[in-house]
Amino acid sequence: MVKLRLAEVLQRKGLSKRQFAKRLKVNYSGVFRYFRKGYDPKLSTLEKWAKALKCRIRDLYSEGR
Repeated sequence: MVKLRLAEVLQRKGLSKRQFAKRLKVNYSGVFRYFRKGYDPKLSTLEKWAKALKCRIRDLYSEGR
């Protein structure tokens, strides 16, 4: 099973959800859905996140049980 690690990446980079929203140029309240359990982003969304966070798409996921 693959697990989204967006919160971990933000924490590691020292970014808040508000700062992440600003980098994505979206409304602050809009980023909360990204942190819901079971959220499955499109590839295009992952590309935007990776660009905003200066990381690879695979850094946003981990394989777990």
